[in-house]
Amino acid sequence: MKKTILLVEDERAIQVLITYHLGKLNYNVIIKETAEAAIEYLQKTDNLPEIIITDVLLPGMNGINLCRLVKTDPKTQDIPVVILSSVDYDFYRQGAENSGADYFMTKPFRIKDFINIIKKLMTV
Repeated sequence: MKKTILLVEDERAIQVLITYHLGKLNYNVIIKETAEAAIEYLQKTDNLPEIIITDVLLPGMNGINLCRLVKTDPKTQDIPVVILSSVDYDFYRQGAENSGADYFMTKPFRIKDFINIIKKLMTV
């Protein structure tokens, strides 16, 4: 059975890029464009993802608050969360760390580095 990754990203180009490269590695990528849609999915599914990848800046709730909710919910608290940001501000890095994120990565990123992080988190 394919391992599932939840991608919370509203930018179509990033959705396509990540889905393409993770698909080549036989991962199933579920895309949600808002944190609210991701929360709804996590609450309703019996097939939790192995990893959650979220952008910081999303319509509505941001990715840092999504991570905080994921990490404080007993159902999802053990799922690794990778936070992506198009800006490398200490404010966002600190927020990601305080929310319990497992990794913070700035965009644009090298796809090889991104894949290595995902593979590493899949083995944790």
